Amino acid sequence: MYLIYETQMDAIARADEEGKRMNFSHWTEGKGTRWLTEPEPTTDGKWALDVSEYELSDSESDNTVDTFTPLEEDFEESM
Repeated sequence: MYLIYETQMDAIARADEEGKRMNFSHWTEGKGTRWLTEPEPTTDGKWALDVSEYELSDSESDNTVDTFTPLEEDFEESM
C-alpha cells in the first residue's frame, strides 16, 4: 500500500513524521534508523512511499494505491 507524492521532499516529510512517531533512534539519539520505509521515484516523476505499516489518517487511507511503476535507475546517488 503506497501514498504517492508530487515531490521527494513531501514523501520524506511523511516518512520523517512516521519515524518520529515510532521513536526511531535518528530522532531520539541523532543517529541510526530514520525511516520505516524510504520514498521511491516513479516513472511519472512522482514519489511513492510504502505505508503498509504506517499509522494513517482517514484522508491518507482514502488516497492509498496498491501498486506503482518504479523508476529503473539508481536514484540513491541524487539523495
